[in-house]
Amino acid sequence: MDKKESPYLLDKAKFKSRRGLNELDQILVPFVQNEFNSLEEKEKFLLVELLEFEDVDLADLILYRKIEPEIKFEEIISKIIKFSSEI
Repeated sequence: MDKKESPYLLDKAKFKSRRGLNELDQILVPFVQNEFNSLEEKEKFLLVELLEFEDVDLADLILYRKIEPEIKFEEIISKIIKFSSEI
């Protein structure tokens, strides 16, 4: 990965973390602001991919835990949930 991609990913994650559901905004925006730079590169890409999901699906994954995430997203979702429980 080119080092120039990381700031681009951060900008994209910041933009995509602003959601239509206030409950998601309250978790995702602070997570990106506070945790993005400490994520491994693979996790950064997975987070950006996860943020492409529809609000309803993200809410079911993160807020309500109604659906099981794909295996590749389990760790990043766990980090988001852990972070949200600490704020």
